[in-house]
Amino acid sequence: MIRGQVTSEEWQTLCAAPWAVGLYVATAVGGKVQEVRERLALGAALHRALERDHEQDLIGAVAADILREAPPGARWTWQPGDRPAMLRAVTAAGTIASRLPSGLAFRRWLMDLALEVAASEIDGGWLGIGAETIHQMEQAALIDLANALELPSRA
Repeated sequence: MIRGQVTSEEWQTLCAAPWAVGLYVATAVGGKVQEVRERLALGAALHRALERDHEQDLIGAVAADILREAPPGARWTWQPGDRPAMLRAVTAAGTIASRLPSGLAFRRWLMDLALEVAASEIDGGWLGIGAETIHQMEQAALIDLANALELPSRA
């Protein structure tokens, strides 16, 4: 089982990573309403990870552990001002994952989550004219996350 390949503390770090990437992007720009919508997009993406029915791989095992919580994400209470802590959590998870057989897939999945959160809300414009699918601040956040995960940027 994948969970047996890491310490309990490392497992907690891996389970914090999806929330950290999602919240790092969600708090990059916008107000509370946008942040809530982006958190919902993150939750939906975690549920889809479980639909793959791969609890034996790192992605499925982390998603399953997170979604077993009541309420999901209750262990991590980052606030918008905690963005440096979120990025440190992502970096730590990327380092741990890089040692695991499915670590590259996990790090890519974290970036996919971040991209999905960033694209879940259209920013700016007036009545949809001139709006951005991914805001400049979210693009910068995606670059930060790609660097933290040692992946090429797709922002």
